[in-house]
Amino acid sequence: MSQASISIRPAQEDDVAAACALVRRSIAELCTADHHNMRAVVDGLLINKTQDNMKAWITTPGSFVYVAEAGPVLAGVGGLTGDGEISLLYVAPDFRFQGVSKALLATLEDKARSLGLPNCALVSTDTAQRFFEARGYAGYDTDEDDFGMDATSMTKAL
Repeated sequence: MSQASISIRPAQEDDVAAACALVRRSIAELCTADHHNMRAVVDGLLINKTQDNMKAWITTPGSFVYVAEAGPVLAGVGGLTGDGEISLLYVAPDFRFQGVSKALLATLEDKARSLGLPNCALVSTDTAQRFFEARGYAGYDTDEDDFGMDATSMTKAL
C-alpha cells in the first residue's frame, strides 16, 4: 500500500473506540524496544490510553486529533495541542513503514503552521527517535520517564 492510498481527516467522536484500540495496539506491538514486553511498563504506558481520554482529546477545543485511513480501515492517529506539542503519533502495526506516520506528521505540522506556531515539540521514545530526526526534529533533553524508558524531548522550527 502506498502513501497515496492514505487519507487524513479530523477525528470524530465515532472514531474513539477504533482510535483508542489502535494506539494501545501500536504501543504494545511496535514499542517493544522501549518497554521490552515488561507487563508493568506496558500497563503504565497504556494507563491513560482510554476511550474516555481519547474522546476528550478529540472533542476538547484547542486539541487537534487526526486519523489516517486506508479505505475503511483506521491506519493511524495523530494529535496536536494548541501550543504545538505533538501529543499522539501512532500507526497500526499492519500499516508500519507505509507512509502513515509521515502523512500524519505533515498534517500536524501544517495545522501548527496554520495556528501561527513557530515550532512543534514532542517527547520521543527510542523506537521513534530516528523517524523524528529524519524529519528535522532535534533532541535537546533525554531523561527517563516514569517507567524507566528513555524519553527524548525534541523540537522542530516550522
